[in-house]
Amino acid sequence: MSSSTSPLLFALYEQASVGCGGAPSLWTHPLDDRLQVNSLDRWRNVAITAEEANLDALFFADVLGLYDVYGGSADAALEWAVEAPANDPFMYVPALAALTERLSFVITASTTYEHPFSMARRFGTLDHLSNGRIGWNIVTSYLSSAARNFGMDEMLKHADRYARADEFMDVFYKLLEGSWAADAVVGSKSQKVYARAGSVRPIKHDGEHFRVDGPSLTSPSPQRTPALFQAGWSPRGREFAAKHAEVILLPKKDPQEIAAGLADIKQRALAVGRPVGEVRSMALARIITAPTAIKAQQKYDELQRNYHMEAQLVSYAGDTGIDLSKYADDEPLTTLSNGLTSYVVKGGTGEKPLTAGDVRKKFADVTRGTDLLFIGTPSDVASQIQEHAAVSGLDGYMINPLVSPGSLNDFAELVVPELVDRGLYSAEPKSGTLRSRLRADGSDLLADSSCGAGFRQGAEVSSV
Repeated sequence: MSSSTSPLLFALYEQASVGCGGAPSLWTHPLDDRLQVNSLDRWRNVAITAEEANLDALFFADVLGLYDVYGGSADAALEWAVEAPANDPFMYVPALAALTERLSFVITASTTYEHPFSMARRFGTLDHLSNGRIGWNIVTSYLSSAARNFGMDEMLKHADRYARADEFMDVFYKLLEGSWAADAVVGSKSQKVYARAGSVRPIKHDGEHFRVDGPSLTSPSPQRTPALFQAGWSPRGREFAAKHAEVILLPKKDPQEIAAGLADIKQRALAVGRPVGEVRSMALARIITAPTAIKAQQKYDELQRNYHMEAQLVSYAGDTGIDLSKYADDEPLTTLSNGLTSYVVKGGTGEKPLTAGDVRKKFADVTRGTDLLFIGTPSDVASQIQEHAAVSGLDGYMINPLVSPGSLNDFAELVVPELVDRGLYSAEPKSGTLRSRLRADGSDLLADSSCGAGFRQGAEVSSV
Protein backbone atom coordinates (compact mmCIF):
# COMPACT_ATOMS: atom_id res chain seq x y z
CA MET A 1 0.00 0.00 0.00
CA SER A 2 1.63 3.23 -1.13
CA SER A 3 1.63 6.45 0.85
CA SER A 4 2.48 10.10 0.37
CA THR A 5 5.59 9.73 2.53
CA SER A 6 8.67 11.25 0.89
CA PRO A 7 11.39 8.81 -0.19
CA LEU A 8 14.41 8.60 2.06
CA LEU A 9 18.03 8.70 0.95
CA PHE A 10 19.90 5.39 1.01
CA ALA A 11 23.60 4.73 0.47
CA LEU A 12 26.07 1.91 1.06
CA TYR A 13 28.90 2.48 3.54
CA GLU A 14 32.11 0.78 2.44
CA GLN A 15 35.84 0.88 3.00
CA ALA A 16 38.71 -0.27 0.81
CA SER A 17 39.82 -2.58 3.61
CA VAL A 18 39.44 -6.22 4.60
CA GLY A 19 38.19 -5.28 8.07
CA CYS A 20 35.61 -2.59 7.38
CA GLY A 21 35.06 -0.23 10.30
CA GLY A 22 31.52 -1.40 11.05
CA ALA A 23 32.42 -4.86 12.39
CA PRO A 24 36.05 -5.48 11.47
CA SER A 25 36.26 -9.18 12.39
CA LEU A 26 33.33 -10.32 10.23
CA TRP A 27 35.57 -10.83 7.20
CA THR A 28 36.10 -14.22 8.88
CA HIS A 29 32.44 -15.12 8.20
CA PRO A 30 32.30 -17.94 5.60
CA LEU A 31 29.99 -15.90 3.35
CA ASP A 32 32.05 -12.69 3.40
CA ASP A 33 34.20 -11.73 0.38
CA ARG A 34 36.31 -8.90 1.81
CA LEU A 35 39.55 -10.82 1.33
CA GLN A 36 39.06 -9.82 -2.31
CA VAL A 37 39.51 -6.13 -1.44
CA ASN A 38 42.29 -5.79 -4.05
CA SER A 39 40.12 -7.18 -6.85
CA LEU A 40 38.29 -4.81 -9.18
CA ASP A 41 35.88 -7.63 -10.00
CA ARG A 42 34.76 -7.67 -6.38
CA TRP A 43 34.10 -3.93 -6.38
CA ARG A 44 32.39 -4.08 -9.76
CA ASN A 45 29.88 -6.48 -8.27
CA VAL A 46 29.30 -4.18 -5.28
CA ALA A 47 28.81 -1.10 -7.45
CA ILE A 48 26.52 -2.79 -9.97
CA THR A 49 24.37 -4.30 -7.21
CA ALA A 50 24.12 -0.88 -5.54
CA GLU A 51 23.14 0.74 -8.83
CA GLU A 52 20.57 -1.92 -9.68
CA ALA A 53 19.10 -1.42 -6.19
CA ASN A 54 18.80 2.30 -7.02
CA LEU A 55 20.91 3.41 -4.07
CA ASP A 56 21.84 7.07 -4.00
CA ALA A 57 25.55 6.54 -3.43
CA LEU A 58 28.44 4.25 -2.60
CA PHE A 59 30.27 5.88 0.30
CA PHE A 60 33.96 5.16 0.95
CA ALA A 61 35.29 5.70 4.47
CA ASP A 62 39.06 5.88 4.83
CA VAL A 63 41.98 6.11 7.27
CA LEU A 64 45.59 7.17 6.75
CA GLY A 65 47.31 5.07 9.39
CA LEU A 66 47.20 1.72 11.14
CA TYR A 67 45.32 1.23 14.40
CA ASP A 68 48.37 0.88 16.64
CA VAL A 69 47.08 1.88 20.07
CA TYR A 70 45.76 -1.46 21.39
CA GLY A 71 48.59 -3.36 23.05
CA GLY A 72 51.02 -0.63 22.05
CA SER A 73 51.50 -1.76 18.45
CA ALA A 74 49.72 -2.45 15.16
CA ASP A 75 50.06 -6.23 15.60
CA ALA A 76 46.45 -6.84 16.65
CA ALA A 77 45.13 -4.52 13.95
CA LEU A 78 47.04 -6.42 11.29
CA GLU A 79 46.03 -9.80 12.71
CA TRP A 80 42.35 -8.84 12.62
CA ALA A 81 42.62 -6.58 9.53
CA VAL A 82 41.07 -3.69 11.46
CA GLU A 83 40.63 -1.06 8.73
CA ALA A 84 43.62 -2.68 7.05
CA PRO A 85 44.89 -2.78 4.44
CA ALA A 86 43.71 0.74 3.74
CA ASN A 87 43.70 1.14 -0.03
CA ASP A 88 43.11 4.54 -1.62
CA PRO A 89 39.41 5.01 -2.52
CA PHE A 90 40.35 7.71 -5.03
CA MET A 91 41.78 4.92 -7.17
CA TYR A 92 38.62 2.82 -7.07
CA VAL A 93 36.09 5.48 -8.01
CA PRO A 94 37.15 6.28 -11.60
CA ALA A 95 36.97 2.59 -12.51
CA LEU A 96 33.62 2.12 -10.78
CA ALA A 97 32.21 5.29 -12.30
CA ALA A 98 33.08 3.91 -15.74
CA LEU A 99 31.31 0.64 -14.91
CA THR A 100 28.11 2.39 -13.79
CA GLU A 101 25.84 5.10 -15.19
CA ARG A 102 23.76 6.38 -12.27
CA LEU A 103 25.41 5.46 -8.98
CA SER A 104 27.14 8.30 -7.12
CA PHE A 105 30.33 8.00 -5.09
CA VAL A 106 31.36 9.77 -1.88
CA ILE A 107 35.06 9.74 -1.00
CA THR A 108 36.50 10.44 2.44
CA ALA A 109 39.49 12.78 2.37
CA SER A 110 41.28 14.67 5.12
CA THR A 111 41.78 18.42 5.40
CA THR A 112 44.65 17.76 7.80
CA TYR A 113 46.90 15.73 5.49
CA GLU A 114 45.77 16.77 2.02
CA HIS A 115 46.41 20.07 0.25
CA PRO A 116 43.48 22.10 -1.10
CA PHE A 117 45.07 22.72 -4.50
CA SER A 118 45.65 19.05 -5.31
CA MET A 119 42.31 18.09 -3.77
CA ALA A 120 40.45 20.62 -5.88
CA ARG A 121 42.16 19.30 -8.99
CA ARG A 122 41.39 15.67 -8.10
CA PHE A 123 37.73 16.27 -7.23
CA GLY A 124 37.20 18.55 -10.21
CA THR A 125 38.58 15.88 -12.54
CA LEU A 126 36.45 13.13 -10.98
CA ASP A 127 33.36 15.28 -11.19
CA HIS A 128 33.95 15.75 -14.91
CA LEU A 129 34.63 12.07 -15.58
CA SER A 130 31.57 10.92 -13.63
CA ASN A 131 29.19 13.59 -14.98
CA GLY A 132 28.76 15.03 -11.51
CA ARG A 133 28.31 11.88 -9.46
CA ILE A 134 30.90 12.77 -6.81
CA GLY A 135 30.74 13.74 -3.15
CA TRP A 136 33.40 14.50 -0.55
CA ASN A 137 33.17 13.30 3.05
CA ILE A 138 35.17 15.98 4.85
CA VAL A 139 37.23 14.72 7.80
CA THR A 140 39.96 16.21 9.94
CA SER A 141 41.41 12.77 10.90
CA TYR A 142 42.02 11.36 14.39
CA LEU A 143 44.79 8.74 14.21
CA SER A 144 48.20 9.54 15.70
CA SER A 145 49.70 7.01 13.30
CA ALA A 146 48.42 9.12 10.40
CA ALA A 147 50.18 12.19 11.79
CA ARG A 148 53.46 10.29 11.93
CA ASN A 149 52.95 9.07 8.37
CA PHE A 150 52.88 12.70 7.25
CA GLY A 151 56.01 13.77 9.10
CA MET A 152 54.39 15.16 12.24
CA ASP A 153 55.54 14.28 15.75
CA GLU A 154 51.97 14.24 17.03
CA MET A 155 48.43 14.81 15.86
CA LEU A 156 47.11 18.36 15.72
CA LYS A 157 44.80 19.29 18.58
CA HIS A 158 41.08 19.11 17.90
CA ALA A 159 40.63 22.89 17.67
CA ASP A 160 43.68 23.25 15.44
CA ARG A 161 42.43 20.58 13.05
CA TYR A 162 39.18 22.47 12.58
CA ALA A 163 40.95 25.81 12.18
CA ARG A 164 42.99 24.27 9.37
CA ALA A 165 39.84 22.72 7.92
CA ASP A 166 38.07 26.08 7.80
CA GLU A 167 40.91 27.65 5.84
CA PHE A 168 41.17 24.55 3.65
CA MET A 169 37.53 25.01 2.67
CA ASP A 170 38.10 28.68 1.86
CA VAL A 171 40.91 27.76 -0.56
CA PHE A 172 38.89 24.86 -2.00
CA TYR A 173 35.94 27.15 -2.72
CA LYS A 174 38.15 29.89 -4.15
CA LEU A 175 39.60 27.40 -6.61
CA LEU A 176 36.47 25.51 -7.67
CA GLU A 177 33.82 28.20 -7.28
CA GLY A 178 35.73 31.41 -7.90
CA SER A 179 38.79 31.08 -10.08
CA TRP A 180 36.84 30.27 -13.26
CA ALA A 181 33.84 32.42 -14.19
CA ALA A 182 30.62 30.61 -15.02
CA ASP A 183 30.97 31.55 -18.70
CA ALA A 184 34.75 31.16 -18.87
CA VAL A 185 34.81 28.17 -21.22
CA VAL A 186 34.02 28.97 -24.85
CA GLY A 187 35.59 25.89 -26.42
CA SER A 188 35.17 27.22 -29.96
CA LYS A 189 37.27 25.84 -32.80
CA SER A 190 35.96 28.48 -35.20
CA GLN A 191 36.83 31.32 -32.83
CA LYS A 192 40.03 29.58 -31.79
CA VAL A 193 39.17 30.33 -28.15
CA TYR A 194 39.00 27.87 -25.29
CA ALA A 195 38.52 30.27 -22.36
CA ARG A 196 37.56 33.95 -22.32
CA ALA A 197 40.36 36.38 -21.55
CA GLY A 198 40.18 37.60 -17.96
CA SER A 199 37.62 35.00 -16.92
CA VAL A 200 40.15 32.69 -15.25
CA ARG A 201 41.83 34.42 -12.33
CA PRO A 202 44.45 33.56 -9.70
CA ILE A 203 43.10 33.37 -6.17
CA LYS A 204 46.21 34.78 -4.42
CA HIS A 205 45.38 33.09 -1.11
CA ASP A 206 47.88 33.82 1.66
CA GLY A 207 46.69 32.44 4.99
CA GLU A 208 47.93 30.87 8.20
CA HIS A 209 48.03 27.32 6.81
CA PHE A 210 48.10 27.69 3.02
CA ARG A 211 49.58 29.89 0.32
CA VAL A 212 47.99 29.16 -3.05
CA ASP A 213 48.32 31.33 -6.14
CA GLY A 214 45.80 29.52 -8.33
CA PRO A 215 43.73 29.43 -10.43
CA SER A 216 42.30 25.91 -10.45
CA LEU A 217 43.74 23.73 -13.18
CA THR A 218 40.37 22.13 -13.93
CA SER A 219 37.56 23.92 -15.72
CA PRO A 220 34.18 24.12 -13.96
CA SER A 221 32.74 20.61 -13.60
CA PRO A 222 29.02 19.72 -13.49
CA GLN A 223 28.83 20.43 -9.75
CA ARG A 224 31.92 22.67 -9.53
CA THR A 225 32.28 21.69 -5.87
CA PRO A 226 31.53 18.03 -5.01
CA ALA A 227 28.52 17.38 -2.81
CA LEU A 228 29.73 17.93 0.76
CA PHE A 229 29.28 15.31 3.49
CA GLN A 230 30.54 15.60 7.06
CA ALA A 231 30.28 13.54 10.26
CA GLY A 232 31.42 15.80 13.12
CA TRP A 233 29.22 15.61 16.25
CA SER A 234 31.26 17.61 18.77
CA PRO A 235 30.25 21.26 19.25
CA ARG A 236 33.07 22.31 16.91
CA GLY A 237 32.10 19.61 14.44
CA ARG A 238 28.50 20.80 14.47
CA GLU A 239 29.64 24.35 13.84
CA PHE A 240 31.66 23.16 10.84
CA ALA A 241 28.73 21.09 9.54
CA ALA A 242 26.34 24.00 9.86
CA LYS A 243 28.67 26.13 7.75
CA HIS A 244 29.65 23.63 5.07
CA ALA A 245 27.85 20.26 5.06
CA GLU A 246 25.08 19.39 2.65
CA VAL A 247 24.69 15.94 4.22
CA ILE A 248 25.51 15.14 7.84
CA LEU A 249 26.44 11.52 8.58
CA LEU A 250 25.54 10.36 12.08
CA PRO A 251 26.96 7.28 13.84
CA LYS A 252 24.09 7.48 16.34
CA LYS A 253 21.20 5.22 17.34
CA ASP A 254 18.72 6.96 19.62
CA PRO A 255 16.18 8.85 17.48
CA GLN A 256 15.55 11.50 20.11
CA GLU A 257 19.28 12.18 20.54
CA ILE A 258 19.55 12.44 16.76
CA ALA A 259 16.58 14.81 16.60
CA ALA A 260 18.07 17.08 19.26
CA GLY A 261 21.48 17.12 17.56
CA LEU A 262 19.98 17.88 14.17
CA ALA A 263 17.91 20.69 15.64
CA ASP A 264 21.08 22.21 17.07
CA ILE A 265 22.94 21.95 13.76
CA LYS A 266 20.04 23.45 11.83
CA GLN A 267 19.83 26.37 14.24
CA ARG A 268 23.54 26.94 13.72
CA ALA A 269 22.97 26.78 9.95
CA LEU A 270 20.21 29.38 10.17
CA ALA A 271 22.57 31.63 12.13
CA VAL A 272 25.00 31.66 9.20
CA GLY A 273 22.26 32.28 6.65
CA ARG A 274 21.53 28.76 5.43
CA PRO A 275 17.90 27.63 5.19
CA VAL A 276 17.12 24.47 7.17
CA GLY A 277 16.35 22.44 4.05
CA GLU A 278 19.92 22.80 2.78
CA VAL A 279 21.26 20.51 5.51
CA ARG A 280 20.33 16.86 4.92
CA SER A 281 21.13 13.99 7.29
CA MET A 282 21.81 10.26 7.23
CA ALA A 283 22.59 7.72 9.95
CA LEU A 284 24.70 4.60 9.79
CA ALA A 285 22.48 1.52 10.11
CA ARG A 286 22.94 -2.23 10.13
CA ILE A 287 20.27 -4.47 8.69
CA ILE A 288 19.71 -8.17 9.37
CA THR A 289 16.72 -9.54 7.50
CA ALA A 290 15.26 -12.77 6.16
CA PRO A 291 11.85 -13.95 4.92
CA THR A 292 10.88 -15.04 8.46
CA ALA A 293 11.73 -13.76 11.93
CA ILE A 294 13.22 -17.13 12.85
CA LYS A 295 15.58 -17.05 9.86
CA ALA A 296 16.56 -13.45 10.67
CA GLN A 297 17.47 -14.54 14.20
CA GLN A 298 19.47 -17.44 12.77
CA LYS A 299 21.44 -14.96 10.63
CA TYR A 300 22.08 -12.88 13.71
CA ASP A 301 23.30 -15.94 15.64
CA GLU A 302 25.62 -16.89 12.79
CA LEU A 303 27.04 -13.37 12.76
CA GLN A 304 27.64 -13.57 16.50
CA ARG A 305 29.50 -16.87 16.08
CA ASN A 306 31.87 -15.19 13.63
CA TYR A 307 32.26 -11.99 15.64
CA HIS A 308 35.40 -11.40 17.73
CA MET A 309 35.38 -8.72 20.41
CA GLU A 310 39.14 -8.16 20.40
CA ALA A 311 38.99 -6.77 16.87
CA GLN A 312 36.37 -4.27 17.98
CA LEU A 313 38.49 -3.25 20.98
CA VAL A 314 41.38 -2.63 18.59
CA SER A 315 39.10 -0.38 16.56
CA TYR A 316 37.88 1.47 19.65
CA ALA A 317 41.45 2.01 20.85
CA GLY A 318 42.39 3.51 17.49
CA ASP A 319 39.32 5.74 17.41
CA THR A 320 39.82 7.11 20.92
CA GLY A 321 43.55 6.78 21.56
CA ILE A 322 42.76 4.66 24.66
CA ASP A 323 44.40 1.24 25.02
CA LEU A 324 41.77 -0.88 26.73
CA SER A 325 44.26 -3.72 27.18
CA LYS A 326 45.71 -1.70 30.07
CA TYR A 327 42.39 -1.14 31.91
CA ALA A 328 40.58 -3.29 34.45
CA ASP A 329 36.80 -3.48 34.06
CA ASP A 330 36.06 -1.07 36.93
CA GLU A 331 38.49 1.62 35.79
CA PRO A 332 37.01 4.78 34.22
CA LEU A 333 38.48 5.75 30.87
CA THR A 334 40.51 8.91 30.61
CA THR A 335 38.91 11.69 28.57
CA LEU A 336 42.24 13.36 27.75
CA SER A 337 42.41 11.63 24.39
CA ASN A 338 42.80 13.70 21.24
CA GLY A 339 40.78 11.12 19.32
CA LEU A 340 37.01 10.70 19.09
CA THR A 341 36.21 11.87 22.62
CA SER A 342 32.46 11.41 22.18
CA TYR A 343 33.15 7.65 22.32
CA VAL A 344 34.57 7.94 25.84
CA VAL A 345 31.64 9.42 27.79
CA LYS A 346 28.26 7.94 28.54
CA GLY A 347 25.61 8.90 26.01
CA GLY A 348 28.35 10.23 23.75
CA THR A 349 27.97 13.82 24.96
CA GLY A 350 27.64 13.50 28.75
CA GLU A 351 30.24 14.24 31.40
CA LYS A 352 30.56 10.83 33.10
CA PRO A 353 33.29 8.68 31.52
CA LEU A 354 32.67 5.08 30.61
CA THR A 355 34.55 2.33 32.43
CA ALA A 356 36.53 -0.27 30.53
CA GLY A 357 33.91 -2.80 31.60
CA ASP A 358 31.18 -0.67 30.02
CA VAL A 359 33.03 -0.78 26.71
CA ARG A 360 33.74 -4.50 26.87
CA LYS A 361 30.11 -5.21 27.66
CA LYS A 362 28.97 -3.09 24.74
CA PHE A 363 31.37 -4.81 22.38
CA ALA A 364 30.47 -8.35 23.49
CA ASP A 365 27.67 -8.31 20.92
CA VAL A 366 27.99 -8.09 17.15
CA THR A 367 25.62 -5.10 17.10
CA ARG A 368 27.80 -3.25 19.66
CA GLY A 369 24.78 -2.30 21.77
CA THR A 370 24.67 1.34 20.76
CA ASP A 371 24.68 0.83 16.99
CA LEU A 372 21.52 1.39 15.00
CA LEU A 373 20.19 -2.04 14.03
CA PHE A 374 17.08 -2.96 12.07
CA ILE A 375 16.34 -6.69 12.34
CA GLY A 376 13.49 -8.99 11.36
CA THR A 377 11.39 -9.76 8.32
CA PRO A 378 11.47 -7.27 5.44
CA SER A 379 8.17 -5.83 6.68
CA ASP A 380 9.56 -5.55 10.21
CA VAL A 381 12.69 -3.78 8.97
CA ALA A 382 10.70 -1.36 6.81
CA SER A 383 8.46 -0.52 9.77
CA GLN A 384 11.48 0.04 12.03
CA ILE A 385 13.06 2.36 9.46
CA GLN A 386 9.80 4.26 9.00
CA GLU A 387 9.31 4.73 12.75
CA HIS A 388 12.94 5.71 13.37
CA ALA A 389 12.91 8.29 10.57
CA ALA A 390 9.63 9.77 11.81
CA VAL A 391 11.03 10.39 15.31
CA SER A 392 14.62 11.30 14.41
CA GLY A 393 13.85 13.57 11.46
CA LEU A 394 16.58 11.90 9.42
CA ASP A 395 16.58 12.21 5.64
CA GLY A 396 18.02 8.75 5.10
CA TYR A 397 20.27 5.88 6.10
CA MET A 398 23.69 4.61 5.14
CA ILE A 399 23.78 0.82 5.21
CA ASN A 400 26.78 -0.46 7.14
CA PRO A 401 27.13 -4.06 5.88
CA LEU A 402 27.89 -6.74 8.42
CA VAL A 403 28.68 -9.31 5.72
CA SER A 404 29.56 -8.50 2.15
CA PRO A 405 27.88 -9.01 -0.26
CA GLY A 406 25.11 -10.60 1.82
CA SER A 407 23.96 -7.48 3.71
CA LEU A 408 23.62 -5.47 0.50
CA ASN A 409 21.92 -8.32 -1.37
CA ASP A 410 19.41 -8.83 1.44
CA PHE A 411 18.59 -5.14 1.53
CA ALA A 412 18.20 -4.91 -2.24
CA GLU A 413 16.15 -8.08 -2.68
CA LEU A 414 14.04 -8.11 0.49
CA VAL A 415 13.78 -4.65 2.05
CA VAL A 416 13.71 -2.32 -0.95
CA PRO A 417 10.36 -3.62 -2.27
CA GLU A 418 8.80 -3.06 1.16
CA LEU A 419 10.19 0.48 1.35
CA VAL A 420 9.01 1.27 -2.18
CA ASP A 421 5.53 0.07 -1.27
CA ARG A 422 5.46 2.51 1.65
CA GLY A 423 6.71 5.45 -0.40
CA LEU A 424 10.00 5.48 1.52
CA TYR A 425 12.24 4.48 -1.39
CA SER A 426 12.38 5.93 -4.87
CA ALA A 427 11.76 3.35 -7.57
CA GLU A 428 12.67 5.83 -10.31
CA PRO A 429 16.17 5.25 -11.74
CA LYS A 430 18.56 7.93 -10.52
CA SER A 431 19.58 10.66 -12.94
CA GLY A 432 21.59 13.86 -12.88
CA THR A 433 24.33 14.92 -10.49
CA LEU A 434 24.57 13.83 -6.88
CA ARG A 435 23.79 17.34 -5.68
CA SER A 436 20.71 17.59 -7.89
CA ARG A 437 19.33 14.54 -6.07
CA LEU A 438 19.98 16.13 -2.68
CA ARG A 439 18.59 19.58 -3.36
CA ALA A 440 14.88 20.31 -3.43
CA ASP A 441 15.27 22.54 -6.49
CA GLY A 442 17.34 19.95 -8.38
CA SER A 443 20.24 22.33 -8.93
CA ASP A 444 23.69 20.97 -9.75
CA LEU A 445 25.44 23.81 -7.91
CA LEU A 446 25.93 24.87 -4.33
CA ALA A 447 23.02 26.94 -3.05
CA ASP A 448 23.43 30.70 -3.33
CA SER A 449 23.17 30.89 0.48
CA SER A 450 26.04 28.43 0.97
CA CYS A 451 29.45 29.45 2.22
CA GLY A 452 31.07 28.32 -1.03
CA ALA A 453 28.80 30.45 -3.21
CA GLY A 454 30.28 33.55 -1.61
CA PHE A 455 33.56 32.89 -3.42
CA ARG A 456 32.15 33.02 -6.95
CA GLN A 457 33.30 35.79 -9.25
CA GLY A 458 31.08 38.79 -8.63
CA ALA A 459 29.88 37.57 -5.22
CA GLU A 460 30.34 39.56 -2.05
CA VAL A 461 32.86 37.61 0.03
CA SER A 462 32.63 38.49 3.69
CA SER A 463 34.19 35.43 5.34
CA VAL A 464 37.79 35.90 4.20
